[in-house]
Amino acid sequence: MKTTYYISLNIKTPGGFETYGSFCLGNEREKAAAIFNQLKGSDDFSEKSILHMDFTEMRDGIPLPVKILHCTIDDIAVNARIITRDIFKNRSLESS
Repeated sequence: MKTTYYISLNIKTPGGFETYGSFCLGNEREKAAAIFNQLKGSDDFSEKSILHMDFTEMRDGIPLPVKILHCTIDDIAVNARIITRDIFKNRSLESS
């Protein structure tokens, strides 16, 4: 059974929420969760929430939602930096 972890970026449109980007975090749950747990945002949903980031486990092609963070645009900017930094760090260590 193959499992991969992702963070997807979603925006509210007139037609509902649409994914506009995603990050593949790899196959190790601990590393993926460590990245997601650093991110800025709120667990609290409100009608004003227009941006959110979903942490998803993809198991044999079936997406299983793990957690959602409701974000501001500033949160998204900070989070993209955190995710990119940690993916780079994890991939660099794998190559060593």
